[in-house]
Amino acid sequence: PATLSFTDVMRQFLQCHDPSQVNGQGNDHGTQYRTAFYYTTEDQRRIGEAAIEKYQEKLGRPISTEVRALGGDNVFYYAEQYHQQYLARPGSRPYCSAMPTGVSLGPHTEWCPEDLQEAYAPKLGEDYWAKHAPKPHCVLREPHEQITWPPQ
Repeated sequence: PATLSFTDVMRQFLQCHDPSQVNGQGNDHGTQYRTAFYYTTEDQRRIGEAAIEKYQEKLGRPISTEVRALGGDNVFYYAEQYHQQYLARPGSRPYCSAMPTGVSLGPHTEWCPEDLQEAYAPKLGEDYWAKHAPKPHCVLREPHEQITWPPQ
């Protein structure tokens, strides 16, 4: 939370793939490729659902993102190690099939519940999104290292 706000995470999540595709992205199909959002707090649920509702409006088509609480009977399993941080590996990006739509969710003031806007104000400004927002056909093109913001 000191480095990245949950509103930043939701914006990146929705903009980095096509959340209207059911059980797949590009040429990858199956439930393992579904779009899903798992929350651990009521604030996260409210922010996530508000972001999804606004993004659906902007896309002009239904969003198929699964929304569920994490915990209890909902068990989360990490993928095999060779799937971890896949897009950070040199040579992996030409295959990227995440299919971003190029549609911006927009500033959190347009979609975050009003009573949560101050507590979850973004840490990434519009200058970040102008440079690093996902473009159609790939999530991130460069650099291969973790992005540091603001640039140093």
